Amino acid sequence: MKKLFDFKKLIKKYSVSCELLEETASGSYVGGEWVPESAAQSQTITGAVIPMTTKKIYQSGGTYTEQDREFITLSKIPLEPHRFIVYGGAKYQVQESTDYSDYAGFYVYNLKRVGVFER
Repeated sequence: MKKLFDFKKLIKKYSVSCELLEETASGSYVGGEWVPESAAQSQTITGAVIPMTTKKIYQSGGTYTEQDREFITLSKIPLEPHRFIVYGGAKYQVQESTDYSDYAGFYVYNLKRVGVFER
């Protein structure tokens, strides 16, 4: 099926390499206390990381801030279990998505900043 719009070239032009982490939290009780065992699987993904628009920040009602980002990619990212994008020394949790794949062949994800890594 031919897409109504083709943004593939534009997205590739502004894409950067990021690390996509899938973190699964499990654990067990030891002596009555929860001991977490977290394992992370990592892969490289490309996409355009852009600042969250002022309008989107305002309409989120405080959910998003200027530190959060949007991620536009040609690849689908499952939201469960938790997925994280590491880019530019910061870690972002992949939040809600907007699927434009039927019309334009790309996906947009909201990224919520959750941490900063030391360089």
